[in-house]
Amino acid sequence: MFRAYLEFAKKSFMNNLVYRLDFFVGIINTLIMIFVNIAIWKAIYEEEQVLGGVQFRVLITYIILAFLMQCIYTMEEYIIESKVRTGFISSDLIKPIDFRLYLFSYNLGTLGFRMIFQLLPMLVMAVFLFKLLPPFSISMTFYFFISAALGFLVLYNLNFLAWISSFWFYWTFSLVTIKDAAIMILSGALLPLWFMPQWMVDFIKYTPFDSIYYTPISIYLGQMPANEITMNLLRQVLWVVILFGIGHVLWRTATRRLVVQGG
Repeated sequence: MFRAYLEFAKKSFMNNLVYRLDFFVGIINTLIMIFVNIAIWKAIYEEEQVLGGVQFRVLITYIILAFLMQCIYTMEEYIIESKVRTGFISSDLIKPIDFRLYLFSYNLGTLGFRMIFQLLPMLVMAVFLFKLLPPFSISMTFYFFISAALGFLVLYNLNFLAWISSFWFYWTFSLVTIKDAAIMILSGALLPLWFMPQWMVDFIKYTPFDSIYYTPISIYLGQMPANEITMNLLRQVLWVVILFGIGHVLWRTATRRLVVQGG
C-alpha cells in the first residue's frame, strides 16, 4: 500500500520537472529577496558588527536560512479547495487510498524536487555570494536536520487546518493569507525572535509558530543552549501530534458533512 504513496510522491516530483523553469525563476527571486534583506540589515547595523548581542554575520546566516527554508517549504495552498469546489473531492474519497496520505505524499514529492533543484544550487551560491556560516558544530548539524524535518511537519499540519476549511468556506484566500502572515511574523521567518519584545516571545512560545523556522535555525547557529535542544525538539513533536489530532478530527467532521449532504 505504501508503495502507492511513494509513486504519488514520484509523480509529483516528475510533474515539477516539467515546469522546472518556474523553479529557476524562483531561485533568482529568492536570491534577490536575500540580497534586499541583507542590504536593509546592513543599513540598520551601519558600521557596527554587533547589535542587540547578535553578530552581523550570524544574523545574515539566519536570514539566508530562513529564506531557503521558506523556498523549499512552499506548498500548494488550494488543492483541497479546488477539489471541493469542482466536486472532484467526492471521487477522491471513494478511491481505495487515504486522501490525506496522498496529499502528504504529493507535498513530499514537491519538497524533494525543491531540495535538489533549488536548495542545493542556492546553498552553493549563498556560501560564495553571502558568506553563509557553517553549522555551529557536527552535533548541531544533526539536531538541525531533525528540527528542520519536524518544522516541516508542523507547517504541513498547520497548513492542512487551513486547507480543509474549504469544506465550510467557499473561498479560503482570506484565511490562508491571515495564516501566512501569522507564520511570517511569529515563526521568526521575517524577523528573528531575538529582536522582538520579551512579552511577544513569551506568547509565541505557547504557539507552534517558532517550531517552524526559529527553532531549527537557532540550533544551526548554536544560539540555543545544548541543554534546551532536547526540550525544544520534544515541543516540535508535541505540536506535530496536536495539530495532526486537530486535523484528524476536522477531517472526519468534514467528510461526514460531505456524505450527509450527498457528496
